[in-house]
Amino acid sequence: MKMKFGWLDVLMIILFLLSVYFILTRIFGHSASDLTITISLFGFLAVGLYALNREIGEFKIRTIHSFDNISKDMNLIKKKLKIKG
Repeated sequence: MKMKFGWLDVLMIILFLLSVYFILTRIFGHSASDLTITISLFGFLAVGLYALNREIGEFKIRTIHSFDNISKDMNLIKKKLKIKG
């Protein structure tokens, strides 16, 4: 199974690496500002939440369609078995 990386995944990886870089420069004295670190972390979190929200939405839609298919199958079984209800 091949994994596909979308632009959202690439952006999330870049923001994560950038955040780590800024934190390390702050620790070792090259003085990345607190604002820079905060913006990069919030950017990373925002992209992560957006991606998670999309995944949850897709899961919800697939679940609804699955239950619709189960309902159709149950009705078909009832018809074939001639069960009322």
